[in-house]
Amino acid sequence: MIWRLTYTSAARGPTGRSGFQFVAMSPGTPPDVAGAVTPYMTYRPPPGAASAPGPDELAGFPTALAYGREGTYAVLTRCRYTGRDYSGRYGNFLGQAIVATPEEMAGLRPIEFWDSPLWDSPLWDAPLEDSPCRDAPDSSPQDAPLRDAALGDSSPRGVFLRDASLGGPFPEESGGDEASSWDPSAGLPPGAAFDPESLVAWLDGERAHDRLAAVLDAVTTVLVAGHGRVVLVAGDAELIARWIAVVSYSLPADLAAGLSFITYTADPEAAPYLVVGTVPAACPDGGFRLDAPFVRSGTSPGRFAQVIADCWRTGDLDGIDAVAELIGDENGPGSVSPGDGTTARVPSGAYRGGGSGDPGAAFPEIQPLDGAAARAPGDSGQASVLDGAAALLALCRGDTSVSAAEQQVAARLVRGQGVPGWVRSAVPPVLPAFGFDLAAALADAVPEAAEHCVRLALAEPGARRRLPSVRLRGGLPEEFRAAIAEAPDLGTLAGVVGLADRVGGAIDTDGVVAAAAACARRGDGEVAAAVQATPGAWREAMVAGVVTGAESAPAAVRRAMLTPEACVALGDRDWTRAPRTGGLVLSACADRLTATAGLIALEVHGLPDLEELLGVLWSEPPTVPECRWLVERLAPVLPRFAVLRGLPRRVFEVVPLEAEEAVRLARLIDERLPDLADAARIVLAYGDVLRAGPEEDVARFLAALRPGEPPAERALAGVARVLAGRTPLARARVLIAAPGAVRDALIRHWLAAGPDRRARADLAEIGVRLADANVTAAPLERWADGLGRFGRRQIESALADRDPGLAAAWRGSRRRGA
Repeated sequence: MIWRLTYTSAARGPTGRSGFQFVAMSPGTPPDVAGAVTPYMTYRPPPGAASAPGPDELAGFPTALAYGREGTYAVLTRCRYTGRDYSGRYGNFLGQAIVATPEEMAGLRPIEFWDSPLWDSPLWDAPLEDSPCRDAPDSSPQDAPLRDAALGDSSPRGVFLRDASLGGPFPEESGGDEASSWDPSAGLPPGAAFDPESLVAWLDGERAHDRLAAVLDAVTTVLVAGHGRVVLVAGDAELIARWIAVVSYSLPADLAAGLSFITYTADPEAAPYLVVGTVPAACPDGGFRLDAPFVRSGTSPGRFAQVIADCWRTGDLDGIDAVAELIGDENGPGSVSPGDGTTARVPSGAYRGGGSGDPGAAFPEIQPLDGAAARAPGDSGQASVLDGAAALLALCRGDTSVSAAEQQVAARLVRGQGVPGWVRSAVPPVLPAFGFDLAAALADAVPEAAEHCVRLALAEPGARRRLPSVRLRGGLPEEFRAAIAEAPDLGTLAGVVGLADRVGGAIDTDGVVAAAAACARRGDGEVAAAVQATPGAWREAMVAGVVTGAESAPAAVRRAMLTPEACVALGDRDWTRAPRTGGLVLSACADRLTATAGLIALEVHGLPDLEELLGVLWSEPPTVPECRWLVERLAPVLPRFAVLRGLPRRVFEVVPLEAEEAVRLARLIDERLPDLADAARIVLAYGDVLRAGPEEDVARFLAALRPGEPPAERALAGVARVLAGRTPLARARVLIAAPGAVRDALIRHWLAAGPDRRARADLAEIGVRLADANVTAAPLERWADGLGRFGRRQIESALADRDPGLAAAWRGSRRRGA
């Protein structure tokens, strides 16, 4: 729907009142449309203008063409000063408005309506026959229709503008000038003053491209920041309109549609537009002076302004369209002009020359473009969407000065908008200047970009996690061959192999094996992590290379590399060609039995330090099942190795000697390994002691024990516990018949148990009976000698209760020993 409205000072309006008011509008115009237009209906003469201008002077007053978004409406107005109103007072102006939806403005830059035939259509100034002011004194013929326009049913001719959607001729158009009439069904007719081709020629003639870059940078900075304004200053409003046209054609259509402007205002500081035109008298100290020589500021324009200005310089309108195509609807008009209920006109603040917007002002009506912070002109640290799009065009044309930040924004644009056709053909020759993220964004559409992206990923491992899903056409054999051969460590090699597997890179097994061997030979890298990071299809090649390199590495390097985790990662394999490596791996194996057999088998293949490796493997005593397995399968070779010879003894250091499995193992060892069966025979003797009845049999079995060895000590401790339950007489008979070392060991175990009063009396009785048999037990004597007087009396009393003769013998022995 398109509505047209006329505003001026009239003697009688639709409600019968006089003064400034809408005097004509399309039938059915909603009230909110009139409300949206009202703020635009204002005009003040330039400062210093004649207060009572004549007709010739009126022609020199600037035209105020304004544009903005009001909620869902696009509002375009033109205000012209007309001098006197119906009463003869000066200050009147004619305000004309077109209100449409953004869709109806699609494809048009609002500034194109500068000289639109709409403004001169007779529909704007249809006279009323009964106008009360037709004969007002001093009225000029050209002013009469402006003053006399009225609306409402009071007009017999009905001067309401018809709804644009109805079509057909208006009453006022009948018989009129066909060239000046307007057919609403044909849409909104732009003017012909500012077309891109003529602007190219004009800029070239004026040598105004540097000025354009500065103006365009100021405008885009305001767009990016979301607040501020750009002030254009000239004595001729048409020159200002021309510059607004150049800026509008420089922007993507959606952004140009959100660029509010006015070609003239007497108060630029309060003008609520992004681009504000004014005359020198209204802005003596600031703004861009367009009709004076251009003076460069100290800062350089941003990327977008520079690239677009260069396109105008060379007449490259296709380049401007290319940038716009890349931006597309990335932000849309809503990023500059808000949605319903808000306005795109800026309430306050000004952008002065090349400076920044008013930092103290807040502009909630403007949403920042791309969500970015304001970028000062020439600041390459930040880049807007506009800069990113222009940067891609610059890159594609060989400009290597594009920053990483600009490339990042360009990459985001490509990911969001897709790859334009002009990029597909322009990218391959200039790819070396593309960073990883931008190349990755283009990888799906440009095969050469995918290859470049992989090359960068080869050089920058940290970028690989951001690599898109691509498959190389030719596999980049030279690049991958070099990357593999030059890998400084196993981790890097695994990363390259993983990248090749992921993207279809051309690598071969021999190359991976050779590179892994070189790294392992130097000791560079963690084996377990590298094997784990290598894709399954290439893991065997990685392991084979590590084994080859470790085998030929210095012993210290090999040991440092083959950590327990590395040994697990290398796994079980044929170690006959790498016995040194295999020995270390096997010695770290959790399955000690298989590892022992494997180590013994490698002896004939030149495995050095076998005893040391076996010692590492059997640092902990074997279990009964392990020892049985060794005896049953490796009995012939066990005696050849010192570590293995000790296992039949060490197994009984931890296992309960009376356990049935220990006894069965002892019998097996005694049968299969008689030369290594000393400990096994102790276990068997211990079992005999536990089963023996008569003291003589106990003593006979004890004779087989040799105190001092761990199994024998454990056996004697067990015998001591068993004998502690027998009478002092029985225990004495065993001690008398036992070897002296065994006798002393048993007594030490009893004493170590911390005897109570009864047990102390038992030990005293045993001592008396040993003395009667003329047998000396040094530990018992030392214990008795160490008793105090009170302790001796207690024992003597206890013995007296048993047998007075025992007490007397105890007393006599203590006197002799005293």
